Amino acid sequence: MLIQYRGFDSSINSRIYNFNVIDPPRATREFTVEVQSEEFGVDRLKFQDGPAVSSERLERELKLETQGSHAEVRLRVGNLDVREYRTQHYPHKTGTSAAKKPIPVREEIIALLLHEMGGPLDALKVALEGHSMRVRCMKSFQEALPLLTGANPPHLVFTQPGLPDGNWADVVSLATKASKPVNVIVVERLANDGLYLQTITNGAFDFIVPPLSGYELSHVLRCAIGNVLGRREAQAKPA
Repeated sequence: MLIQYRGFDSSINSRIYNFNVIDPPRATREFTVEVQSEEFGVDRLKFQDGPAVSSERLERELKLETQGSHAEVRLRVGNLDVREYRTQHYPHKTGTSAAKKPIPVREEIIALLLHEMGGPLDALKVALEGHSMRVRCMKSFQEALPLLTGANPPHLVFTQPGLPDGNWADVVSLATKASKPVNVIVVERLANDGLYLQTITNGAFDFIVPPLSGYELSHVLRCAIGNVLGRREAQAKPA
């Protein structure tokens, strides 16, 4: 069974996410999942969470199907769905100082920021340095080319969607060819579900919309760093 996201429609009070469910030999079925606008906000959902939380809601409904009972074609994300999603993707803080603690790692982490000067990525640079990372900032794809193709590429690349001489897809493509694994995180100023889905399905590790709270950034970094270090260790092991 394949759940295929087809975009969303906006209304005054909600966003309605559209899906196809492909389950041969049955005919393709169409479903909608509605998320009320009030669910998007501080300590709730980000706009980029919409497709994922809706897909999870639909998947749970489909698992309950039997021969005599089929899933409703119009679903809604409720408070319980939001709580379960946040528990899985945004674990609660264990203390007020947790977000400020540097992330323990086994080697120095190098992060590359690809962006024009100014804006949210400048604030991100300060935050990354607060996590004891070595941060390099560059303005263009060509400027970053020698670093990404060298013997010691950065562990993480944070890039804005568009660059003066390329875009996020160019960065992802180059990162996949690097001598060591690299995780690319796309940073967009405004929530954009379509761009989020496009980046994630085409090789980016994550898509974030600043500003992030200290805890949210720590969560993103832990996932990205843990993943890239694991991949590098696996690569280094003899066959």
